[in-house]
Amino acid sequence: MEDKEFITHKKPEDKFGATITYGNRSNIDFPGDAIVSITLGERFSVWKTIVNGIVSQFVMKQMKKSKGLLYAEMKGHIKEGYGLTMTVWEKKSMANFRNKGAHKFAMKFFSWVFYSGKSHAYFLTYKANGDIPTSEEAQELVKKYGKFYDGGKLIRKAKSPTKNNAATN
Repeated sequence: MEDKEFITHKKPEDKFGATITYGNRSNIDFPGDAIVSITLGERFSVWKTIVNGIVSQFVMKQMKKSKGLLYAEMKGHIKEGYGLTMTVWEKKSMANFRNKGAHKFAMKFFSWVFYSGKSHAYFLTYKANGDIPTSEEAQELVKKYGKFYDGGKLIRKAKSPTKNNAATN
């Protein structure tokens, strides 16, 4: 197994945003049961964006130790007030990651970041079908198909995108 590292991609003209990747999206051997998971939080205040970024650092350490993680991409922006996480997993590995360690702690104790005030939260998990969306496509997919919370109130349940209408890369 290749030794994967988190790589930060910054644009010199934008000191308030960055993308972090783990793995090589173009070099993934997709098992038949691979899934894509997308989480998007937006309309965050500066402080919520900073807390989200700090908590994400702990979750990233857990990700790196998790078996079955094929690819990860995190994108955020302090001024625009959003954080996007997209991961690709061997299906059975994701639940184990999600329900333990730093991620479980983050879901429990920092839920106010995603579910309070004017924040919007979106969550979507679907079968990968050999494709990984770009971060822009992931934002579109999760907003169109994902479970949606407005200020903590469930507005819409998730529905799975089909192969024909899912974003592909």
